[in-house]
Amino acid sequence: MNFNFRIILSLFFLCTILHLIAIGFRLELLTFITKPLLVSLLSLWYYSSVNIYSNTYSRFFLFGLILSVIGDSFLMFVASKGELFFLLGLGSFLLAHLCYISTFSNFPNVKSGCIRQQKALILPFLVVLISIVCLLWNGLGKLLIPVVIYSTAIIVMCASSFNMKNRVPKPSFQRLFSGAILFVISDLIIALKKFKYPEINETFSSLAVMTTYLLGQFLLTSGMIKIESKENQVRLGSSKIMGSPK
Repeated sequence: MNFNFRIILSLFFLCTILHLIAIGFRLELLTFITKPLLVSLLSLWYYSSVNIYSNTYSRFFLFGLILSVIGDSFLMFVASKGELFFLLGLGSFLLAHLCYISTFSNFPNVKSGCIRQQKALILPFLVVLISIVCLLWNGLGKLLIPVVIYSTAIIVMCASSFNMKNRVPKPSFQRLFSGAILFVISDLIIALKKFKYPEINETFSSLAVMTTYLLGQFLLTSGMIKIESKENQVRLGSSKIMGSPK
């Protein structure tokens, strides 16, 4: 691994530890300092590791990370500024999920993916979506439509990551799909706390949300880097073969 990449990753893990400590001990200033840095560092790691100008899906993924940073920033002000900032954060993450969906949809050989090959595999995702909406339904009130739209987007994102199976090496697929599942879990914890069980301990729920969210974003990012690094090696190998004397 390149020395600069190690520095970026070390900073990410340091900020993650500091952020979780800040949540645990309710250090508000440290929370506000570290939160915008977390996915920003993942974005920098991704941008430094791949050639985003070589294909469309790389740019979509980077845009997804950047929109996640914006969403994180909006959500920091929900407690002090109110529901508007929750909706702005929700909208930013909705766009981020659409970018992730576009990443997986624009990746080569989409028709070779496991869901495209066996359409019945979409059913578990539909069951999860319906279950989430039914679970939250009574507490959603005026936020029913935004939350249903967002829930649909994140489950489609998760299904799109699952459709990467058979299209990328198994370790890369496992990272992508695991990251997507953790993202869903993180958002589900937020939703349960906000709409169903507000009595859940704030510190505990925040730690659970950020742990699953950051691990999910890290796995998605590392999975994409691993895929694209392998593709670059293949391209490099092909170039050498084409350029070698016969």
